[in-house]
Amino acid sequence: MKFRQKRSSILDLALALHRELIGRTGSWEPNFLPRPVTPETDLFRDGLRSWAKAVGSGLPAFLAAARRPEDLVDLVDDERLRHGTTLVTTALTAAAPTLAEALPGFEDIRKQAAAEINDFLTPARYLTPLCAALGTAETERTLDLHLVPLAPAPPATGFLIDAGKITGLYVDCRRFRGSTLADAVLTMLGWAQLKSGAIPENHLSTELVRRLPGSAPYQRRLRVVLTKILVEMTAGHLVRSRDATHRPCVDVLGTKWRYARLHAVAERHWPRHLDGDIDRDEALNMMAADLSAHSPRWFVDSVDPSSTAADFYLLEWLTAAGDRTAGARLFRWLPDLCAELAGHLDNVIGNELGHYERARTQHYPQELADFITEINQGDSRVTWQRLRRERGHGPALRLATDAFAGPGVEFGGEAWAPVAAMMRRYVRHELPDRVFVDQCFTLEHNNGSLFDKYHDTTTMRAVLDAQAATDLDTLLTHASAEVRELCHAHRLASAEGHPAWLGSSPPAPARIPAGPPGWSAAGLHTSAPGTVGCGDPSDRNAFDPLHDPMGDSPVRVRQTPARRPFSSSLRTYRSLAAVLHTELGDIHLALHPDETPYTADNFVGLATGSRTWTDPLTGTTGEGGFYDGTVFHRRVPGFVAQGGDRLGTGHGSAGYRIPDEIHPDRGFEQPFRLAMANLGRDSTGSQFFITLAPAPHLNGQYTIFGEVADDRSKGVVEAIASSATAVRLERVTISAT
Repeated sequence: MKFRQKRSSILDLALALHRELIGRTGSWEPNFLPRPVTPETDLFRDGLRSWAKAVGSGLPAFLAAARRPEDLVDLVDDERLRHGTTLVTTALTAAAPTLAEALPGFEDIRKQAAAEINDFLTPARYLTPLCAALGTAETERTLDLHLVPLAPAPPATGFLIDAGKITGLYVDCRRFRGSTLADAVLTMLGWAQLKSGAIPENHLSTELVRRLPGSAPYQRRLRVVLTKILVEMTAGHLVRSRDATHRPCVDVLGTKWRYARLHAVAERHWPRHLDGDIDRDEALNMMAADLSAHSPRWFVDSVDPSSTAADFYLLEWLTAAGDRTAGARLFRWLPDLCAELAGHLDNVIGNELGHYERARTQHYPQELADFITEINQGDSRVTWQRLRRERGHGPALRLATDAFAGPGVEFGGEAWAPVAAMMRRYVRHELPDRVFVDQCFTLEHNNGSLFDKYHDTTTMRAVLDAQAATDLDTLLTHASAEVRELCHAHRLASAEGHPAWLGSSPPAPARIPAGPPGWSAAGLHTSAPGTVGCGDPSDRNAFDPLHDPMGDSPVRVRQTPARRPFSSSLRTYRSLAAVLHTELGDIHLALHPDETPYTADNFVGLATGSRTWTDPLTGTTGEGGFYDGTVFHRRVPGFVAQGGDRLGTGHGSAGYRIPDEIHPDRGFEQPFRLAMANLGRDSTGSQFFITLAPAPHLNGQYTIFGEVADDRSKGVVEAIASSATAVRLERVTISAT
């Protein structure tokens, strides 16, 4: 399967709007449409849902054939797509004036990406080995490849569908660059090969069904995820044969870490086939043998890091009590545990550094400003690996610490600065292994953000609280079966009058090399069920492939409970009102401190100057009321009046963010609601807006913390929204009990 590069301005526009509404990787990425979006623009969501009923997860191919949004309806030949197309046309027409200004700024990136793809991926280099690995026939079929500057993420890639067949694909060339872009394109071509319709006898899907049969949910899920891993491994291998420094997407973009156990099995055998050491049948047979040893649930369910923490702390406790067996077990496990934790944290540090693309760095040292700019060229996880390799682990982690603690503070960096600092001390051999592991779990307890990217952290806090309280019984309920057995044996020995603590302690554990390959060579939790560090508290027989009690149950979805870092210095109010003194008149507001105590307190603190804020114009601590002298920078008649940005552009804040307080019984069905603007979930800062009409499409996205109190004030809001020029907010006065 070959590709030809194509370009479509309407596809660019649609994917950019998709990313703006529901597809940015984080609240901190640059956005181009002002939020909240207008009702017409928000119709795009409903249009996508309508399309999905007919084309699944892809997009209709005619989207790339239109020259203007209004041409789309005429190109529809499937009545199931007509209603959704009408909605999409309305949304694109509303968003086009703004997004059309942003898209040309990425032309140089697109041109560079096109040249890189032509250099990396010629059919002679990839077609035969890709088809051989996937068991598909080489065909003359050609797909359209669209390198687009903005696409929804994850995964920033997708297919174009016509009459149920894949006719094209798109890849975000702003996020994926160089060898990573080639890897992403090859991955998509691999999936297109598998879905091409023709299924020869040695097709990868057929081979996996034959070796790993079964129709239970976990059995089907195992085959799907394994196929994903093998396709990504194959793409990464082909690119790495051209660029030896390439770090495959299966690793750096997260599949390896999200499905650690299944990836470990594939990594043992599939690269040997790709290198030519063993044939394809032998590799598949060996993988099937390994996977058949345990229930599919073992390889598909998420790793439970709370079980790992319980194992570590109980083994430490037993070792301190003189249990030589436990001490020896901890000694053998510790190097692998350190490698696993260091590799995991290294990957997520790179991920978190990508949140600072919009950080204002002009007030910081040039070296740090250049580092933040460079780390955000493409996917930060990829760039971080390169910069760390080029600059050295210690210097790179110093810059990462400074980035988190400096311009990154506004975007949640205060939680990650101590993580990067701890990693730097570890690679500089300033932290013993046991202290490093304990620091990892301590920082998880304090920050709640280290393991939730790829693992199920539902019970993590309970285990770490138990460790802090020396609650051994709770730790035992989360520990692996092997550690529970060691604890039971220790208690029996003590009860029989033969204390296990008699005798010498085991030697100190050996250190592992800092940085690669130690950080990434060890797969996460490759142990068998029930053993130390396996990441699951179940008994050994719980994953028996023939008697798994949950083998036929629905696949369990990974849980990632969000930690909400509310301020501990909350001031509460029984009643609260505010007056916005503008140059067009006063706006009296009734606030709801009972429903939104933190948001109300934040607004009062900024209005009165009692809360510390950073002036985005100078980078220094501000004085007085934050809102004094600001303007209503966004005015949409009949929809919204928005202010609270000292920059006057819609991109400024007070130098910090607070979480949302969205009340389920308070919506935008009524006009003149007062709400906090944001850039996505839990990213409220200083900006606020007042609606002028019912706007139910905003429900569940923004914190409503008040409303306009009287008709005269409503008239002032309407006048502000209709003003052709920015309206000045002189000051805010607060009346509080």
